[in-house]
Order: sequence, then structure tokens, then C-alpha cells
Amino acid sequence: GREGMLIEFLFAISKALGLIGCGFFARSLGYTSPQVGAGLSEFVGKVAVPSALFRSLSTLPIFPGQDGVSVELTVLLCGFFGKFVLFFTAAFLGLVLRKSLATCAVFGLVCSLSNDAALGLPILSTTHSETGTSLVFLMTLPCCSLLLPIGLAMCEMSRKQKGRDSGGFFSVLGVTLSRVMRQPLIVSVGLAVAYNYSTNAAPLPRVVDQCLESIMRSLVVAALFSLGSSLVNTNLSFESLLSPLILVALKLAGPGLVCRLSAAPLFGFDSKASLEMLSLYSALPAAPIVWAISKDQKADSDTIGAAVVMGTLLCGPAMVLENDGFREEAQQLAVRLFQRAQDYSGVHIEF
Repeated sequence: GREGMLIEFLFAISKALGLIGCGFFARSLGYTSPQVGAGLSEFVGKVAVPSALFRSLSTLPIFPGQDGVSVELTVLLCGFFGKFVLFFTAAFLGLVLRKSLATCAVFGLVCSLSNDAALGLPILSTTHSETGTSLVFLMTLPCCSLLLPIGLAMCEMSRKQKGRDSGGFFSVLGVTLSRVMRQPLIVSVGLAVAYNYSTNAAPLPRVVDQCLESIMRSLVVAALFSLGSSLVNTNLSFESLLSPLILVALKLAGPGLVCRLSAAPLFGFDSKASLEMLSLYSALPAAPIVWAISKDQKADSDTIGAAVVMGTLLCGPAMVLENDGFREEAQQLAVRLFQRAQDYSGVHIEF
């Protein structure tokens, strides 16, 4: 129910910010070295996130005839359409700012991939129960099977532009596709879909499931800690802060706006509950994995790191504005705090 939604929401955000802060202060005080942050980001991108995707998608009902799918197809398509539009809008912004093709790709990814593990699941499972949880997992499939390969392909094309690869068009295309298909994220999604279809979403063997669960538990901690560590000695001028601010504005407001404008004319539904759920999901901050990709591709990782942190800070106000339940609870909490302050001070003000 709605009771305690705001508390759960604030707890999830506080935990994420706390982990970022731990990484920042541990690096600032010399308790960790730059190599620790680099190792953690590589672990997140090449082991933890692929493991989490495989475990989630391999047993989730995603094909027709499988029991348990609780999100309508039109709602999913509308949500993905919003992310699709924002991916190319952000990538175009990178072109306008004369960034490399790899930076344009991570601009698009930072606006389309959300922090589902740390914030999406606890928030949407509280506000929309099983439907919200299904939305988080099901939205991962098109994003990771379409947008992520497009972004990684753009990064590989950027290598060609920088003269790292040589050869004709088909040679470069073959190398690009080969590198993209070998990415652990892509491999994990492909294996998960194949297992899901062949076993009808049967549970994983117990030993495999427990191993993957152990890796998943470390995912959020490692990702946010390494992100905080990377912020030490980051040199961001006022001019360079404009890019992450614009990206955060697009990420928090853009997909929800696109969904609201396209739901009825393009996808034939106008359910207030579904639109609120999509808007709430769209307001989640960017996934830390995008920062790991930007580090690996040497694609403006300082800007991406700043955008992830800013988005985590600002997603709270954005979600309160998007969700009626959050707004009501925030108002009730403010009234209770005001009344308690009056009781302690002995001063009573009528309003």
C-alpha cells in the first residue's frame, strides 16, 4: 500500500548517496587507491551486471503463454518508445556539442538506462507491487538488447574515426559486430533469453542461482562505491557542468513527457495508473554501469559520473512531483514535523 512509501523511497535514495559518499571519502583520505576504483568498475561492467541480467531475465515470464506477465504490452512499448526517443535526442546533443561518437553513445545511454537495481526495484515494488516489479525487469530486455548494442556499436565506430582500426567498410562492420557480440552484457542477455525460451522460464539450478545471487548482492555496493571514488580530483568547470545538467534534465523529465504525449495517439491507452508508473520509472537516475562504459571507452567519464550523481540527488524531487502518493505523504510528513516543532517550542501557529 501507500503507507510508508515515502520512507522506503527516501531510504533507497539515502543508501545510494551514502555508498557514493563512502567511495568519495575513502579515496580522499587515502584508504583506497585509483586502482581499487578501476578494478571495481571493471568488475561491475564485466561480471556483476551481466550476472544480474542473466539471473533476472532467465526466469522472468517474457514470452506469450508464460504465466505471471503483469504488464500490458502497450505499456511496455510506450515506455521503451520514451527511452528510444531520449537515446537519440541525447546522442544528437553530443553531436551538437561536437563530441566524439563514443561520447554521443554514452550520452544516449545515460538518458536511457536506469538505476533499476538500487532504486527501481525498491521504489516501484512499493508503489505498484508486482506490476511495478515486472515493469523494471521487462524494460531491461529491450534496453539491453537494442539500445545497449547500438551504443556499443557507436563506440566501436568511434575507434575507426580515431584511426585505431583500418580496412574497408565491411571489414570495419565485421570487427564492430564481433566486438559488440563479445560484450559480456550482450552475451548475458542472449543466454538469458535462450534459457528462458527453452525452459519456459524454469528456475535456475540451485547452485547456479545462489552463486549469481551472491554476485548480485555486491553489484550496487561496488558500482556506487567506485563511482564515488572516481569523483575525487574530478576537474569540472562551470561550462563543463552544463552537459551533465542538461543530461539529467532530459533523463528525469524527457521519457515521462514522451510517454504521456504518445500513450493515447500511438499506443491506445490513457490509464492514469500506467502513465504514473511509467513517469515514476522514467524519473529514476542513470545506471552506474553507464559510467563504467564511459571509463572503458574513454568517453567523457567525468561528465557521465557527474550526471549520475546529480541525477541521484535530483530524482527525489522529480518523483515527488510525478507521484500523487508521494506528494500526499510529503505534505502529511511536513505537517507532522511542523506540529512536532510547535509542541517542542511551545509556540502554536494556526494555519
